Amino acid sequence: MNQVAEAPRVLLMLRHNLTTYSQTLQRLGQFVLDQPQRVLYLTITELARESGTSEASVTRLCRGVGCRGYTEFKMALALETQQEQASQPQPLTTDTTSCLIEESVSALRDTGALLSEAALQQSANLLNQARQIQIYGVAASAIIGDYLSYRLLRMGISAQQFGDMHRAAMNATSLTEGDVVIAVSSSGSTKDLLHTVQLAKGRGAHVIVLSNTSRSPLATLADQLLVAAKPEGPLTAGSFHSKISAMLLIELLVQRLLENHPERETAISDSAKATLPWLI
Repeated sequence: MNQVAEAPRVLLMLRHNLTTYSQTLQRLGQFVLDQPQRVLYLTITELARESGTSEASVTRLCRGVGCRGYTEFKMALALETQQEQASQPQPLTTDTTSCLIEESVSALRDTGALLSEAALQQSANLLNQARQIQIYGVAASAIIGDYLSYRLLRMGISAQQFGDMHRAAMNATSLTEGDVVIAVSSSGSTKDLLHTVQLAKGRGAHVIVLSNTSRSPLATLADQLLVAAKPEGPLTAGSFHSKISAMLLIELLVQRLLENHPERETAISDSAKATLPWLI
């Protein structure tokens, strides 16, 4: 049996059972029914706030429709909405190339509008003063973390990047007040990353969070929060427009580092010369 058939039909169950719920769960369930596509991009914290309920109420609703938790609920909701869309008549022509380009340009513009100059400057200050820098991120976020590590290395700033959270957790236990952790997570709700960042925070390390959402469990641990546009849904994890907006934040951070310390241009030149023999 395929995954679509096995997943709970959460919208169907909400429509059928909504009137039997408490007033709080009715309000929450109606919010999901009215805006299912929006819910796909909300963290549990954001959904509770937007619907005027609580995280505990969200968890109860998820279990009430046959899901073990919010992650499973969003996956089932994503599969069901995808199935419903597929059953609807589609336009005869769709310019997917233009749509992707427009979404990407929109993501860059929205990221610029969301940018906190103060958070960007403070993040640059933390990196300039850091004894050592660690970058934590899993799955597609690890790719962004690796890109950030590369951009820092070009400026002569060494940073370790961990995509394995078991190793990252062990690394976190060795950190001190002079160290900086950069946690990369689109959702800000990845459990093993949260555990690792909590360990680092407990050791006194400063935490910079790079995320696609401003309200999440990870955001509450941040000393500085850098927010990229276009949150990801369960079926769009690693999507181009969300990652390109995160990469824009990295470029802005690099630019701020160079503005604060122009001498790092020398390191960029030296690192370029170091690889030159292999480029000819």
